[in-house]
Amino acid sequence: MSDQFVRHYLWAGLDFMIDHDGVPVLLDANRSSHMMTEYLEFFGDDRPFSRTASRMNRADGPSCLLWRRGEPFPDGGEDAPFIGRHLAEHLAEEPIVCDVEDNQNPRTELIGRDGRIVTPGSIFRWWYGLPWTYERAGVLVVNPNCVWVIVRDKASYPDHFAGSRHFRVAQSFPVETRQQAIGLIDAHPDVFGHGFVLKPRVGWGGYGVQVGDAGDLPRQWSGDFLLCERIMPTLQEGRFWDVRVFVMDGEYLGGIRYSSGKPVTNFHQGGTPSRLDHGLAARLREPALEAVGRIDDLADVIHRLPEPPQTPLVNVVY
Repeated sequence: MSDQFVRHYLWAGLDFMIDHDGVPVLLDANRSSHMMTEYLEFFGDDRPFSRTASRMNRADGPSCLLWRRGEPFPDGGEDAPFIGRHLAEHLAEEPIVCDVEDNQNPRTELIGRDGRIVTPGSIFRWWYGLPWTYERAGVLVVNPNCVWVIVRDKASYPDHFAGSRHFRVAQSFPVETRQQAIGLIDAHPDVFGHGFVLKPRVGWGGYGVQVGDAGDLPRQWSGDFLLCERIMPTLQEGRFWDVRVFVMDGEYLGGIRYSSGKPVTNFHQGGTPSRLDHGLAARLREPALEAVGRIDDLADVIHRLPEPPQTPLVNVVY
């Protein structure tokens, strides 16, 4: 049974750290969570897939999986076909595979890989782009554009999560130049006493992230970035760490710890996964559920707008 009913943010992966005061800090809410291979390895079940498939089965129409043309078969690596294979085991009927490249025009029907035209009841699209027209027509999209608008711009997190009861977000400032970042570090010694984190305002995988100790200065970069306070967790076995937790269709499923000898612990930057211990998993339950609930409520406001917002946050660069 679900912990809470969720309308839009059905496939949620959230990244947390614990600060020196023992407070959970939300680092990132993912538009469509990865790390399913690690989940299967450490938990030995496929509840993320069965929970999501159960919701797709209740939609009024066939289930569709959005793949790219370069992904013809599930090959064992974590990609859209890998996820689709595990979802299909729990779907009531065989899903219809549709290629991203054939389905980028605004409409309410999909073109299947086999050429058929179908009106979907549900669409699992992982991180691939999809026009607003499907969710606006009532199709169950996992995860829809209204969720992407909320989670992708990390500069919006202080506003979105202000007043949260069970977690906080890092203090942060949008920056465009190195000199601007240096000025902010000098002006806010209370915020940057432990150093700083500089990261893309819209990004993933830990790419482009800089972590500096107290007294360090950021290196040159280009683009829109965030200058954030550095969260200093208690090191475990001399290693830095953070946590990815999963909430699927409103059910909290625990999480995975990523650790590294370097401050950037993301899996794509060499972080080592391990199963999250029961104590910390339990401690992050309420923060995760609260974060998902807030995101879902904010996404619903966007979903109910007469017209969808014009925003680059739903665009994908392949």
